[in-house]
Amino acid sequence: MAKNSKTIISGPEAVRVRFAPSPTGYLHIGSARTAFFNWLFAKKTKGKFILRIEDTDMSRHMEEPIDLIMDSLKWLGINWDEGPDTGGNFGPYRQSQRKDIYSSYAGKMIADGNAYYCFCSQEKLAEKRQSFIEGRGSDYYEYDRECYYLAKDKIEQNLKEGIPYTVRLLVPDDYDIAFTDTVYGPISVNSGTQEDFIIIRSNGLPTYNFSAAVDDILMEITHVIRGEDHLSNTPKQILIYKALDEELPVFTHLPMIHGADGQKLSKRHGSISIEAYRDEGFLPEALRNYLALLGWAFDEKTTVFSSNDLINKFSLKDINKKPAKFDYEKLLWLNGYYIRQMPEKELEKLLAKRVTSADISIKGKNITDKNIAAVLPAIKKIIPLIKERVKTLKEARDITVKFFEDINYENDFIEYIKSNKERALGITEDALSLLKNIDDFSHQGIEAALRSISEKRNIGFRKVAEIIRAAIWGARVSPPMFGTMEILGKDTCIARLDSFMDMLS
Repeated sequence: MAKNSKTIISGPEAVRVRFAPSPTGYLHIGSARTAFFNWLFAKKTKGKFILRIEDTDMSRHMEEPIDLIMDSLKWLGINWDEGPDTGGNFGPYRQSQRKDIYSSYAGKMIADGNAYYCFCSQEKLAEKRQSFIEGRGSDYYEYDRECYYLAKDKIEQNLKEGIPYTVRLLVPDDYDIAFTDTVYGPISVNSGTQEDFIIIRSNGLPTYNFSAAVDDILMEITHVIRGEDHLSNTPKQILIYKALDEELPVFTHLPMIHGADGQKLSKRHGSISIEAYRDEGFLPEALRNYLALLGWAFDEKTTVFSSNDLINKFSLKDINKKPAKFDYEKLLWLNGYYIRQMPEKELEKLLAKRVTSADISIKGKNITDKNIAAVLPAIKKIIPLIKERVKTLKEARDITVKFFEDINYENDFIEYIKSNKERALGITEDALSLLKNIDDFSHQGIEAALRSISEKRNIGFRKVAEIIRAAIWGARVSPPMFGTMEILGKDTCIARLDSFMDMLS
């Protein structure tokens, strides 16, 4: 057996953890959670967090996602101590650049009698499988070790002739593959459940289990923290550790993430890429906070954690083995909470940046970074109106943009207003008359003037406000109406009330 497995570090040995994504697409919730838990544990233990790109599967490899994944991690505030762009003492940190390393270790294992060349073609292996299934009536087939029994001179001849080959690990017979997982406890699998699996493909590239194990050994990874879907890979990787007589890391497999309905997490549950969450207006600190709640809990009641809280309180032993449930509404609530806690100066900068990218114009001029100063006074006034109501920056931007665009009426709301046209016309006419003669066009002055309509017509102000909101905002819901009217300004409000009267007439 390999040397004794490590225990959770409490002594002088430095913790080294890694996040090792395959560049097959965007960074999603599950992978981001894995990266964050590794990062948290490294911070908690004052260890090192390593980013390694597992890009040896050429059939699935895409170059662009590597930058997207790194950009998403940086946006989340997850920075690494060693990686493809930062370097380190254990590089290269892209597996596609480590081919010679894997070849060397495979050669060592062959020389030690722990692996062997396999010259069986794909066609021959398919025939073997089919023959076995027909003869035994079973779908389970494992390689029969034909090439393991080849004579040494035959192997040398095949290599000399350039016959394509793979390299297979020689799995020991009747061997107990045992380890203790931090989350799932003691796990034991008999080696009889594993065939002599391939570690080097015929194209010279390593398989996932071989490259991951070799890299974890060479990069001195002390703790492997990854998703539960990798649990079935662990016995194979332990066999590679055994063959190389290396010490096992501590294994921690994180629970699966399901939707609120208990089904596999998907887009219909609100699971989108981290980049998409950013574009939708989620804050990195809110997303980090929510990631921490997916499978880990400090207690049964605390929901909001700062990054420092998480670093101080995080523990692998508090990870739950039950599947975590992704609740998009809870994430929205949490994001709204962080927006409300944000200093208004900071929110002003974020909102201004989004407004400049919203393709809006004022008096025929597009709002850009260069002329944003023209609308900053209004944005400063808008923020207090909407800060307590919005849940994302995109929602905040969409409301803010409406202050500068031409009015766009909600058709069903306007049809509802028209169902009592006479009352609507009367209230609009009263509002126009009052606002034209008002000197103090502050929200206090506007409120005092408009509330008099309620007294004059002997109806609740809610009905009055409904008509005025339709005229000046065009929708059932708006930011606080008096503050909204103050920001829109006297001329705009009067013009909109005039247009509304024309539409009703």
